[in-house]
Amino acid sequence: MPDNRNRKRPIQVKFFVNATELELIKKRMTDLGMDNLSAYLRNMALGNTCENQKVDENTETKN
Repeated sequence: MPDNRNRKRPIQVKFFVNATELELIKKRMTDLGMDNLSAYLRNMALGNTCENQKVDENTETKN
């Protein structure tokens, strides 16, 4: 068992998904521009909002 005493979040939580569910989770992560599964799942589980971090190069920013 790894030593988690020095981690900011020392408690590990596990759950099971099927292949389809995992692909959907990964697709939603990439749609938001996120690459950290733990951060994405933690934000979703805690009810935080995940904003799209991708920047579309074809979209003009309004000032």
